[in-house]
Parts: sequence; structure tokens; C-alpha cells
Amino acid sequence: MSDAETAAFAERIRARYPEGLTGILAIGGTRTAYILERRRGHADPGQIEDYVDYAQYTLEQYLRLIGLFFELGGTNLIIPPLSYQAFYERGEEYAQIILNHTLLLISEPALELYERLGIDPFFVGIDTLLHLPESVPFHELGARLHQFHQEWAYQPGRRKVIWEIAPIPLYSFWKAGQVMPPDEQRALAATLESATDMREMYRALFAYYARAALGTEIPVPHFYVGTNRNGDLKLRSMVPVALLAGGPFRLFYVPYPSLFITRDVLRAILHDLAFGRGPESKQYDYAGQLSPDWAEAEYRRVMALVADPGTIAGLKRGT
Repeated sequence: MSDAETAAFAERIRARYPEGLTGILAIGGTRTAYILERRRGHADPGQIEDYVDYAQYTLEQYLRLIGLFFELGGTNLIIPPLSYQAFYERGEEYAQIILNHTLLLISEPALELYERLGIDPFFVGIDTLLHLPESVPFHELGARLHQFHQEWAYQPGRRKVIWEIAPIPLYSFWKAGQVMPPDEQRALAATLESATDMREMYRALFAYYARAALGTEIPVPHFYVGTNRNGDLKLRSMVPVALLAGGPFRLFYVPYPSLFITRDVLRAILHDLAFGRGPESKQYDYAGQLSPDWAEAEYRRVMALVADPGTIAGLKRGT
């Protein structure tokens, strides 16, 4: 795709989503991606000998994907690089490694990208880290990222990258009454009291709790991109998914490590999201649209799938 074609596509995306295209990029398979890129010629490819190099490679690819999203017309990007479970699953040494690696998100290469592309970075979920005693190393990570929030010059209307760091959405929602101003609490209560439309109720609740948990306003996310390279269909983004209540939110899964996503792949996803469907039909059945031959053929196809449990999406396929 030429630069002119990319720019034209970005304009179409911005016109399609005047509220700002908002997506979730759940990056998985980072160790596998590193091994395939840097270690496939070694006697033991699966051994990562240099975690500093692995971290730098991963950061470079994260920043590349962020750049692609905004180049293609995106406005808000949510990335969940670190779950709270990661601190406990592989021992203290690994926990220290991920603490150091997370701080790369506020290192010079990341800051240069934020400044160059006009991005405001937010670190959400760190209320869990700040809740821990100061003697716990994880608390220091939360404090460093909180300090970054205090020092960064946030500006209205800029594009946003929202990093989810060890979130527990239920904790953030529980704290909403403590972090949201009293006037906003009263405004929400008044809106809900007078609402006669469930869509209005959801919009008000989403805006309130998104601001409480994320620290900023965003539209309801439009899509999610994950990886199912082993058949795994996990949802790795906790806070935004916890805020959803159905609707047109789309899920996409690539069958390889996310760091291999290219401009063409991301463009294909966004094109399908934005332009892949016609207007939604209000017809409540399929009258006049199907033939008896189609129904018979489709029945036989479905029965063949039923007979083969291996066709079930979500089954793990091995390494």
C-alpha cells in the first residue's frame, strides 16, 4: 500500500468513526515471536539467553504496531501488556524481570513515539499496585507510573494509548465512589433516575465507569485483536471488556504471534470492521433469502462439523 493509499484509507476510517476509532490490541506470543525472529538458528531455540534483548525487541514491535494503528486512522488504542497473575506465576526472578521491562513503556524510545505522534499515554489498573504495601516491589512500579501521570502534559483531543498494567476491574469499579467527583456521581444518579431507554442508561454508565477506571474518556471500544495461534481464545483485556454490554463490538484473532501483524493485516481487519457489512437489517427472520437446496446443504455441513469435535474453536492445538 502506498503512502497516498494509506492516507486515504485513514481518512475513510476517521469519517466512519467520528467519535474516534477505539481498539484493543491484546499482544500474545511475544516469547515465541522473539524465538522465531532471533533464535531459530540456535541449538536450543526455546532458551532465551538475553532478556534485555528480548525486552528491547518486544518494545520495538509494540511501538511499531502503535504507529500502524494511528497511521491507519485509529484514535484510541488499548494494550494489556501485563496481568496481575504474571507477578505470581513464574517466581520472584521473573517478577523482577517484568517489573523492569514494564518501565520500558516510559523509556526514551516510547516517549519519542508519544511526542512524535501526538499521543497521551495512560497506565490503568495501577490502583492494584498502589494498594499493596510499599515494601512489596510491585508497589514501586505503580508509584513510578503514577508519578509519570503527574508529570506528563496531557492535552484534550490528542490520541491515546491506554496500557493496562495488572488490572483488577472489580477493584477499580469498587473504588469509583472514591475517585469520581461528587457532582459526577450526582449527575449519573439523576440520569439513571430519569432514563426511559436502556441505551441511554448504558451510555451514562459506560462514560462514568470508564472515566473512573481508565482515568480518561473514550468511546465504547469497536474491536479487539488477539491471537489464537494454539487455538486459545482468551480475552486478555480486562477493564474495557468488563465495561461492555454487548453491541457491535467485534473480535478478531490471528493464528500467529501478534508481533508479526503487518500494515496489510491490520488494514484488512479495520476494513472488515468498518466496511465489511451492509446496513443492519431489521427483519426478524430470513424470509425470502434462503432456498431449500441451501437449507439441505447447510444442514449436512453442520452435521459434519458436529461429528468432528476437532472443529471446535478454542481447543488448544499444542505449541
